[in-house]
Amino acid sequence: MMLKPKRTQMTIVAMLAVILGGCGLIPKKSAVEIMSNVTAKVFINGKEAGVTPYKNSSLVPGEIEIKMEAEGQTWTRKLMLHNNVNTVVDWEFGKSEEQSGGYILYMEKTGDGKKAGIMISGSPDKSSVHIDGEVKGFTPMRLDDIGQGDRQVSITYPAYKGLNVFVKAIKGYQLVIEANLASQKEQLEITEEPTPTDTAEITIKKRILIKETETGWLRVREQPNSGSIEVKKVNPGEKYDLLEEQEGWYKIDLGNGKSGWVNAKYAEII
Repeated sequence: MMLKPKRTQMTIVAMLAVILGGCGLIPKKSAVEIMSNVTAKVFINGKEAGVTPYKNSSLVPGEIEIKMEAEGQTWTRKLMLHNNVNTVVDWEFGKSEEQSGGYILYMEKTGDGKKAGIMISGSPDKSSVHIDGEVKGFTPMRLDDIGQGDRQVSITYPAYKGLNVFVKAIKGYQLVIEANLASQKEQLEITEEPTPTDTAEITIKKRILIKETETGWLRVREQPNSGSIEVKKVNPGEKYDLLEEQEGWYKIDLGNGKSGWVNAKYAEII
């Protein structure tokens, strides 16, 4: 059984066909076809085998490891190759692992010659599945019969790049699609904006130093004159923020929302 993939600009296309013949005349072999949006190195069981697009029709059925390297990224999967089946790998490398995606496609014999089935799995879970434009369910899903013939399978999920795969369903076989959708979410770099600074406040902010007095303390008055009410006494050596200046007087910040005026004769700006 052979799968013949074909790509177009708008969709990812995979056409499958089964080669039937006398069972005793068909040698046990499998094929794999690997495609990618950029040229990628291909490794089979750890050995470099070529570059994409890559095809090998002489592999032995069983488990193999496939690895692709491109754009500084690596994609690795272990696949089970089935006798006389062509397994298709189509991968699109994005800017990151999350923005990369694609699918693996192959067929399995079911033994029911009256039905052509399909099984779809992948990421994200609960992706929407349309067959020939009709909603059929959400991943992971399995349908026993989609009818023999050409079918368009679309797999979509919000904020992810959808996949469109054209396949040929054949009675007696189950199509298997393992899809991994690429995220289209922008990876934004979050930067913390600096807190705005009041430049004017910085330039006028000055301190007042209380000088020695004859009494050992200095009156702080409500208004800038000697006859105003005393609101507090301050001591020599203490420092306060300067709020305002008038001739012969400094208005200082006393804290807790209070302020007052001191005689400039007993205070200096520092």
